[in-house]
Amino acid sequence: MSREIGHRVGAILKADKDNVWLIGYGTYQGDEQPPEEIGLPFPNPKIVLDDESVVWGCECWWGEEDRIKESIAGRQIINVDMTEHRKAKT
Repeated sequence: MSREIGHRVGAILKADKDNVWLIGYGTYQGDEQPPEEIGLPFPNPKIVLDDESVVWGCECWWGEEDRIKESIAGRQIINVDMTEHRKAKT
């Protein structure tokens, strides 16, 4: 997997044989320190999604956009709003 800053990636929350909970697509921004509410004391992959929201590598399965799309093929996509998902976890 390319970890080149600006590279197109996709992010998945979870998946099973029938469904994929898709967070979205965006760009890898490098490893940065997540905000305190993420609860990780060291740098982590930062992904800025196309809707300008941010997801951290520790919160998802992520990889090159084409490979994520290939892995989804044939399964139902359930879109995930990470803001709501984070609220539900607290």
